Order: sequence, then C-alpha cells, then structure tokens
Amino acid sequence: MSLGGTPVGSDGHGSGDGQGQESEAAEATSHGLQTKSPVRRRLAPLALIVFTILVYLPTFVWLVRSWLADPYYSHGFLVPLVSAFLVWRKRNELKPGERTNLGAAVLALGMFLYLIGFVCGMRWVSAVSFIVVLSGLVLHFYGMRATWSMAFPIGFLVFMIPMPFIGEMAFDLQNICVHSSGWLLRVLGLPITITGCVIVVDDMTFTVGLPCSGMNTLIALLAFTAVYAYLLVGPSFKRVVLFLCSIPIAILANIVRISSIILVARFYNEDFALGFYHDVSNLLVFLLAFVCLFLLGRIMGCRLVARRQ
Repeated sequence: MSLGGTPVGSDGHGSGDGQGQESEAAEATSHGLQTKSPVRRRLAPLALIVFTILVYLPTFVWLVRSWLADPYYSHGFLVPLVSAFLVWRKRNELKPGERTNLGAAVLALGMFLYLIGFVCGMRWVSAVSFIVVLSGLVLHFYGMRATWSMAFPIGFLVFMIPMPFIGEMAFDLQNICVHSSGWLLRVLGLPITITGCVIVVDDMTFTVGLPCSGMNTLIALLAFTAVYAYLLVGPSFKRVVLFLCSIPIAILANIVRISSIILVARFYNEDFALGFYHDVSNLLVFLLAFVCLFLLGRIMGCRLVARRQ
C-alpha cells in the first residue's frame, strides 16, 4: 500500500508544479504583451509624426521664406497657431475610434501629391499635400468621427500656402479698385483722369501699385472670416454666405481706402495722405470690413458663443 501511494503522491505533486509553472509563464507572457501594446500604440504615431516632419522639412522652410518675402502672406505665421488653438479647444474629441482603411488611402494620395510637387518643382502642391497627409494620419489613428471634428482646423491650414495664381488675381483686382475709386471720386465731384493704374487729380498724381490692390487685405480677411464663421452658432448655409460676403466687403473696403487717401491729399495734405494716413488706413479699412461682417452676421441671426470642448 505504501509503495502504491508514494508514486501517486509524487506524480500528483509533480503535475501540480508543472501546471503552476505553465500558468505563471502564460500570465507573464500576457502581461508582457499588455505592457508592450500601449507602448507600441504610442510609438507608432510618434514615429510617423517624426517621419512626416523630416519629409516635409524643405516645404516648411519654403513656407517660412514665402511668409517673410510675400506681402500677401505675411499672416502665414499666425495660421498654424490658430489651427493648433482650434485643435486644442476640441482636444476632448480627439479620441481613438474605429479605424478604417480609408486613412491609408488618404495618406497614399497625400504622398503622391508630395512627389508631384517635388518632381515638378511646385512647392505649393507639396504644401497642399501636407494637409492631405495630416488628414490621413488623423483618419488612420482616430477614425472618421475625430477626423470630421478636426476637418476645419486642418483645412484652415490652406490659408498659409501661397498660391501661384494670386499674382494674376492681384493685377485684376488692382484694375477693379482703380476704376471703381475713380468712379466714386467723380461722383463726389473731383476732376479725375485715369491712365492705366494712375489717377490724376488736378496737379497731383497717384499711382496705385500691386501692394495697394487690396489682395493682402482680401486674403487676410478671408482667413479671419473663416474662423469667425466657424465659431458662430447658426445654420451652416448662413455661415457659408457670411464667409463668401467677405470677398466683396474686402474689395469695397479697399476702394474706400484708395478714395479716402486721394481725398485727404486733395483737401488736407498730400504728404500726410501718402505717409502716415496711407499706412494707418490699411488697418482702419480691415477693421471697417470686419465690423461690416459682424453686423451682417447679427442680421443673419448668427451669434458667437463658446463651443463645447
């Protein structure tokens, strides 16, 4: 009996130790996977962000140089800051959601655009591709809901990209403002002669150059109005209409600016008009345009209140 009981007890004890060791090994493996998984989930987006920054570094350098040299885009430094602030306001909505393969497709499209811009020497295309790539990253890691929530802050970055057609538009806008200002001054009773972009009043000659075409005011006001309309509470179509109204309002404001400079020179002092007043009037007409947009928004029934974070 004792001989039969000894192996049984020995076998049972050995079996229990084996199962315990296997169980501990399985728990350790499972714990290791659980600790590595969050780390991998954090490192993957970080690695992609670093890679994206390195790839787009030449594009970022081009953007900064353009902002410093192009008077139409001197506001470019503010655009990424405003976009980052809008993302921060809605940071609670930036949560991981259901992933979709569409994110990889958007990323591929963005990189394709980048290659086109790089090969063809079109920096602005590469800059636009950054917005596409950024959208693809958010879509891949956070899902459709978060991407839709961040659509405006990401899309707003387009206002920092100098477009190649701005120069031609500025020339057309220059002609519109010159002839419209001449018409307004004639209505006010001044003897006006217009030759090209030169306005002659009595013995005074005023040359309206491209910097005075109002394009810089138009682009800056479009960007400012886009944020303002986004923060408003009201029907979407009304906010879109308000944004589109910033175009004629900016043009009218510049026409008033040109006309007022000539009037101040004609009835007060030419040096003062072309010096101090010329510089200050740019800010004044921008504020006037924004006041008009603000009043138009109130008339349309839109109001400015804090959005939920």
